[in-house]
Amino acid sequence: MLIAFTLQNFRSYKEAATLSLADLKWVALSGLNGAGKSAVLAGLTLLQQMVVAPTEQITDRLPYQPFAFDTTSDGLPTRFAVTLERGGSRYRYALSYDATRILSEELAVLLPGGQSQRLFLRQNGGIVCVPAGQKQAAANTRPNALFLQTLQAANYQPAIAVFSWFAEDLVVLGDRPRTDLVLDDWLIPQLTQFLHAVGSEVAGVTQRQMALQFLDGSRFTRPDLALLYEKYDEEGEVVDVAEFPLRQASTGTQQLVAAGLAFIIAQVAKNPQTVIADEFASAVRPEVATALLALVAADVNHSQLLFSTGHEVLLSSQTDPQQRCLAEKNYRGESTLRQGIPAMTAHPTIFTHQRIDGETLRTAFTTDMA
Repeated sequence: MLIAFTLQNFRSYKEAATLSLADLKWVALSGLNGAGKSAVLAGLTLLQQMVVAPTEQITDRLPYQPFAFDTTSDGLPTRFAVTLERGGSRYRYALSYDATRILSEELAVLLPGGQSQRLFLRQNGGIVCVPAGQKQAAANTRPNALFLQTLQAANYQPAIAVFSWFAEDLVVLGDRPRTDLVLDDWLIPQLTQFLHAVGSEVAGVTQRQMALQFLDGSRFTRPDLALLYEKYDEEGEVVDVAEFPLRQASTGTQQLVAAGLAFIIAQVAKNPQTVIADEFASAVRPEVATALLALVAADVNHSQLLFSTGHEVLLSSQTDPQQRCLAEKNYRGESTLRQGIPAMTAHPTIFTHQRIDGETLRTAFTTDMA
């Protein structure tokens, strides 16, 4: 689980800004367009990519995106820090870097009573605190590579725990499901039930193997999701079922399928998942987004959601103020975060669509895999 995330000198965040999730099931980032809410999620996603997809050569450049609207930040490091929980232990991992090298890096395990134990430390580009038996791993770490990555490859267990959180427990939700995802037999009916519960007219979901061919003549297959729709005759009777590739469906439908798969799979994951979503459910009806959020907050859900949104209805409910975080930008282009904002007073909205079936929605996430 994600406890807190801090970023500094990244995109529009010149100064350090921290987002705290603590034990919250969800936190919403709101703000005007361009205020910096997406940059927070982009920073966390970028940190994930740095951990799980490291540089390969000494000449590889790092993804350095400093604050651009002054004359000094381009010469200063970008800083990220994340506090997370995995396997009953809490860790704090922090780093700073520029375009060519890692300048600082630290991993600590958090202890009861507010204490912590440092596991390794890198300062001014040099590794000055090394875990027992890991001197060779330190010697093998390139200036533009993470010591965390080297340590997990050397089977250092705390580094494996943090690396695994980034690789397995941090889920970036896109507008479309992953194309390489193979659906198990138990998952398809749950996804279908989920779509029915949120008012979709989809009759079912299926998966086919799509044959593809490269220009050189080589062939391969990959899984391809398709939606099933009922076909009607002139009297309104169902006479057949039509298959429609998901990739040709509307953005809203693809968002619903991606969200449904992410939340359903999260319930059977070995460890709680942290799902991050930029412009969460932006292409679906507000009442659908509200129902999804209620599901995340329910006891049946064991994971958490961090998202940006423009849906005012999601911010007007009587929830913990810490679940609402406002991104703001000043005239100099500098973004800040303000967490714990009051609930927004939304104007009443009259929905013309069918009511969301909350009970069916919940059971879609609790059906046993067997």
